[in-house]
Amino acid sequence: MDLTPNAISKILQGELTRNPSYKPVVQILVHKLIPSSGETTTERCKYVISDGDNYISTITVKPDLYAMARDGDIVKNTIVRIDSARVHSPDNVKKVIIMESVAVIAKHAEKIGSPKQMTASDAQAISAAATTSAVPTNNANQQIKNNMSSTAVGGVGNIYPIASLNPYQNKWTIKARVTKKSDIKTWSNQRGEGRLFSIELMDSSAEIRCTGFNDAVDKFFNLIEQDKVYYISRCTLKTANKQYTAIKNDYEMSMNSDTTVTLCTDADNVPKIQLNFTNICDLDNCANNSFVDVMGVVTDVGEINNLTARATGKQLIKRDLKIMDKSNAEVKLTLWGADAENFKTDLTNPVVAVKCAKVSDYGGRSLSVSFNSTLHVNPDDAQAQELIGWYGSEGRHASVKQLSNSQGVGGNMETPFKTFAEVKQLDLSQKNAEYFSTRATIVFVKKDNCMYKACPSPDCNKKVISESENEFRCEKCDKTYPNFKYRLMCSVKLADYTGQEWSTCFQETGEKMIGMSAADLGALRDQNQGEKFDEVMQKVNFSTFVFKLRCRMERYMDEERMKCTTISIEPVDMVSDIKRSLADIKRLQAL
Repeated sequence: MDLTPNAISKILQGELTRNPSYKPVVQILVHKLIPSSGETTTERCKYVISDGDNYISTITVKPDLYAMARDGDIVKNTIVRIDSARVHSPDNVKKVIIMESVAVIAKHAEKIGSPKQMTASDAQAISAAATTSAVPTNNANQQIKNNMSSTAVGGVGNIYPIASLNPYQNKWTIKARVTKKSDIKTWSNQRGEGRLFSIELMDSSAEIRCTGFNDAVDKFFNLIEQDKVYYISRCTLKTANKQYTAIKNDYEMSMNSDTTVTLCTDADNVPKIQLNFTNICDLDNCANNSFVDVMGVVTDVGEINNLTARATGKQLIKRDLKIMDKSNAEVKLTLWGADAENFKTDLTNPVVAVKCAKVSDYGGRSLSVSFNSTLHVNPDDAQAQELIGWYGSEGRHASVKQLSNSQGVGGNMETPFKTFAEVKQLDLSQKNAEYFSTRATIVFVKKDNCMYKACPSPDCNKKVISESENEFRCEKCDKTYPNFKYRLMCSVKLADYTGQEWSTCFQETGEKMIGMSAADLGALRDQNQGEKFDEVMQKVNFSTFVFKLRCRMERYMDEERMKCTTISIEPVDMVSDIKRSLADIKRLQAL
């Protein structure tokens, strides 16, 4: 097995940066794992590499390279191809090779050649010689050179591009724009409690997230403003926690007692926003819980809704919008918290741009402005102006593909018509739910347990416990009431020409189906009018309606089955029904 001659010297001279096709083959003589500790959360690994003539110590902070050594994919004398590495100078003197990506070629039993150690002074001399003679050969190198200053700028230190930062640098300054600033949040765990806020920073090379805790909140929160540019230095760098950020950077920063933040007045060369928009029609191809950048015209604005989180009991505020773009597709976009409250409802078809909108498969496809997202309303952007012009001239009259099958934000219900057989052919195990409409006939209603005694509070529908004849306790409200209200929860068997399915009808849909309120139906039962009660329920059988259903797969007794819930129920519109049947006939004739 041949190693690449003079590989270490060429890496130090920047050959990997100048020549993307240069992939040297080296031997790893030894490695040492450095787990995370109290001082750093970053797992590291030291590699000693050899090109057959020389060997030198390198380091990596890449999780995959750490895992390769930990899991035994890389062992003593393994032959690897270096796909990516860079040279770092932590003190502007010493040179360190930082390994970023390697591919295992073979596991070798013996050391190849008789390599000699390359000392720090040798590495410094080789790198210095390359610096005086090297000329950038591509635009990427030139961009990094333009972004980095060889001398201090205005007393704030050497300016480094965000893309060049790593945990082994200690003297650096970045010049970056604050693209997003969070509110102050509180946290509490076994180690105590505190406050934090985060900002997202961007320059022409990359983006990075920065978080300030406790004292840093007092020092910097009011100082830092969104969309302004700052010189920032002396933060702690660590491996990014992808659970809390969608930024494509392996690292993130934390403010500490030494951190400095200085407002920059010369911000012309720092970009304002970097978005890579996805067409709304392509959202069907995006993975659930992934993040995308989108821009669209707002076609519908819903009212503010107040919700209670089931897990935490926290009060939430949301507002749903409908947006469409030039792909002639429309999707629901949900705003939360301050974004929902502050959205100006008096704007006529504004354009919204969302960075890192979260994709959900709830009800077809939908988007959400999460804590990772940034919302821009009517951005000062040529693409936004073009979208406004398109919508005014042709977009508002175009035939639109609906990606969100759930209830429209303004109360409309737009769901595709499907038969039970067609729904069963869908891969519901991979989706949260499927929303569809169908014309079906009620063939059976379970009248036993079709209603229950619920909490009389207007904001609560939980079942109450009868403590006595005139005392009914609600565990959710933690109160005892002298009365209750009846609520429907009917199980009905529906049939179309392809099959049958059970569905649950709750209060509103149940009352519409039966033709009587839950209170009146409950009164019949309480007054021992059993025959009248049975007569009312019997009349429901063999009635035909248009049902709008939500279906999902559930596991019961180790068996998967489809569970349906009735969202709405309407009488059959014969004209629309005939038109739909004729369209189906034409579609089948074309096959």
